[in-house]
Amino acid sequence: MPDDIKEILNHLIATPKESQIQIDFDLEKKIFFLSIPLYLAQASLPHSIKEFVENRKGRTFKPHATSFQIEGQMVKLVQEIPFKWGFDPGSRQEILDFLQLAKRCHRTLYEIAFEEKYKEALHLDSDLGA
Repeated sequence: MPDDIKEILNHLIATPKESQIQIDFDLEKKIFFLSIPLYLAQASLPHSIKEFVENRKGRTFKPHATSFQIEGQMVKLVQEIPFKWGFDPGSRQEILDFLQLAKRCHRTLYEIAFEEKYKEALHLDSDLGA
């Protein structure tokens, strides 16, 4: 089995962890920014992953304002959560919900990458008959 397919399969098994969530905030806009890596390529991002993320560029989806970002060889999931001053007992649950969403998105991106590699493998024999 080629190394790139092994890498994809290994990443399908491993999922994002709570410790990978990065939290930042903007006091003026009263927004928390959550981000987590979803896909990391060793060489370059597969075309299908780039296309998937670029087709969603400038768009957000729920919950809150969630989007994908490409940073070099990495795809991140980013979410903007508005906050109010004071104690908010739902904040922990929002972070856990973000982690669950990240796990589903992670699995989707690696399945897309695996499908791209699998299709390439199927087409290797097509040139032999020419």
